[in-house]
Amino acid sequence: MQRRHVTLSLVVDRAIESQVKLGRYKDYSAATQDAARNYFIGTDSPFEEYGVTPEQVERAHAKVSAAIKRERRAGKLKRRDGF
Repeated sequence: MQRRHVTLSLVVDRAIESQVKLGRYKDYSAATQDAARNYFIGTDSPFEEYGVTPEQVERAHAKVSAAIKRERRAGKLKRRDGF
């Protein structure tokens, strides 16, 4: 791993320090790397995070929606006001 020295503005420096003090990150370097990665590369897809594909999520949603419709038709579920 290469080391690089960068200068951050006072506002950014304080924001990173506060995240480290809150315990969100182990150290200053980890917080800085995470911030740079999220800004330049972007966050991981939530699908990748949970190890599923968008198609699997859509199928699961369709299955749950169909079950809710069946229960509603059977009278087990009733629509609330405002929904």
